Amino acid sequence: MAAETNYTELTPARINVGRCGTRPLTSSWLKFRSDHARARDAVQSHLSREFIESMEQNHGCRQVQSICESRSEFVCVPPRGKICSRETLEKLTENCSRNIDVQIVISDGLSAKAVEKNLPDLLLILQDGLRLENYSYGTPVIVQYGRVAIADQIAEALNAKLVINLIGERPGLSTAESLSAYITFNPGKNTISSDRTVVSNIHKGGTPALEAGAYIVQLIKRIFKLKKSGVKLQQAEH
Repeated sequence: MAAETNYTELTPARINVGRCGTRPLTSSWLKFRSDHARARDAVQSHLSREFIESMEQNHGCRQVQSICESRSEFVCVPPRGKICSRETLEKLTENCSRNIDVQIVISDGLSAKAVEKNLPDLLLILQDGLRLENYSYGTPVIVQYGRVAIADQIAEALNAKLVINLIGERPGLSTAESLSAYITFNPGKNTISSDRTVVSNIHKGGTPALEAGAYIVQLIKRIFKLKKSGVKLQQAEH
């Protein structure tokens, strides 16, 4: 007789947790409260000064900020996290590489913890892969209080053919340290959500950072070959 599968070992989802009468078991309830607290902390997290300095020293990153003035404003007024000021863009054009194939943007998003946890390995393999494939890439830009669309504005200012926004995902109860990569060909003011190709669930319990970096490089090759991203890329491949 085949052994019964223990599905709780195959997924972090809350299945088969049991109950005591109409209530969850104490262990299940405490685990839920703990995971919920981690998710709330992730939303309120900031990139540490040590992390930013390390990225500046090791990868030549430059830091900017959206027009949001606080974490609270970023969470409560999402559109403001999609925009850089004109002064910020002017400074980037003065200090960053322009007319390149790929612009890398790093946004804290809704989990700065995810960025700090996954970015060092991911950025390293991503830059190595781009060099091996002979794609030029610009100065990586770290955005405080940044959402997905802010990368389009930065890439357009720097005249990049393609942009990658590596951003902390909205945390859930399975993990608060998941990163996503939003990849857009020919980014600009007319870019919409369906123009972006997304690689999500980048974390130790999903797709590990090193594996994700290698996959993203191969995905970029396909995007450049077909000159499409997002839904148009999917349609072209099928």
